[in-house]
Amino acid sequence: MRTVIAAVIFCLVSTMAFAIEPELIWAGGGLKLSNESNPCFTADSFVSLGRLDDMYLFSEPMLTLRGGKLGVDLGVGGRVPVMNGRAIAGYNIFFDYTGYHGHKRVGTGLELYHPNFSGHLNLYIPVSDERHGEEALPGFDLTLGIPIPDASFVSVWPGLYYYSGNDEDDIAGMSLAIRLNPMKPLTISIGGRNDALQSGRDKSEMFFKVEFAFPVQGMGKNAFVFNPGSYPLDVRTQMDHKVMREEFITYEIKHD
Repeated sequence: MRTVIAAVIFCLVSTMAFAIEPELIWAGGGLKLSNESNPCFTADSFVSLGRLDDMYLFSEPMLTLRGGKLGVDLGVGGRVPVMNGRAIAGYNIFFDYTGYHGHKRVGTGLELYHPNFSGHLNLYIPVSDERHGEEALPGFDLTLGIPIPDASFVSVWPGLYYYSGNDEDDIAGMSLAIRLNPMKPLTISIGGRNDALQSGRDKSEMFFKVEFAFPVQGMGKNAFVFNPGSYPLDVRTQMDHKVMREEFITYEIKHD
């Protein structure tokens, strides 16, 4: 466990060392309501760490709050144009901690932003032992973002996930969400999945999520008017996109 944590710290420090001009790009937060979980709150930001050759470096710190317990997600990543600039590929690594029974994990992800879709693959590795009758689980998830051609401010997000259980059965299922981005700072998601991952329950959930991301520069009046989007998407606008991953640590309840 110490080796994994040391590797994450080394990654964070190394990336910061390469940074040229750290700059806050946007700051915001969100609220997720579910029929199988307490309300989940987040406060996050996106910090540009400059460029290393063609690679755009960034950090995305986040605070989480569920059931009155505070947590933190600390991540760094890089994005680079591929396919002669027609798409963007990205990589990230996160360290997650939740005050809800003190679970810890390392997460790493791959991204691909294409004018017609985006793909997000994440791997999660716990680095904490059993806590208060709960144990964080290793797993992965994969989601696709598919904008609607004639109304690209609307996108469909199908996904699948798998977590390896120890005492209980493995947690595996599918998810589907509709995301609305009617103006630049606002995103609304409505969807469901087979399991309530953030509350350790194997019951299907329906959820509603609202997120805000306020750009530090260029807010102006245009930020709060209806934005129909464009199709195909301009991938250059995705360099500062929020990393798509599971913010809350998935766990199972242990049985004696």
